[in-house]
Amino acid sequence: MERLSKAEIGFNGLVSSIETVVKNWHPPDLKTEGAYSDGPSNYLRAVLPEDARVEREYRHEGTTCDLCVLYNGILSSSQVLFELKRNLRKKSDYDRLVGQVEGLKPKRNNIFVVMVGDTDPALFGRLKEQFKDHAERVLLSEVKFKIVLVA
Repeated sequence: MERLSKAEIGFNGLVSSIETVVKNWHPPDLKTEGAYSDGPSNYLRAVLPEDARVEREYRHEGTTCDLCVLYNGILSSSQVLFELKRNLRKKSDYDRLVGQVEGLKPKRNNIFVVMVGDTDPALFGRLKEQFKDHAERVLLSEVKFKIVLVA
């Protein structure tokens, strides 16, 4: 995939632009969740404008997210916080993920949840329902919350 331009991100918004590129990321089958964190960070570094910063294990307001994109755009700067979940099959893993996302304050921050591996469809649906209020557009503003299932 080609590198995104600042104009594309300015027109489509950072979260929507990232959603497009993450949907085009096709990771190999890896054994651990940590190994999957390297994939999107390297991929995003390759497709976002060169001045975008992609950091793993990013510390944010007392919690740590798996990945963060810091971007200085044409009109403003923003950040997108990522949680990556591999093989969401158990309710205890679901509860932990919900707690992690809530700790990132989805009302105030741009958040991206990337699901990889074997994901229970019922838990995936429950996750989308849990955060649906954050995933909807408010007037003309950009959507601040996305959940993407990567095959």
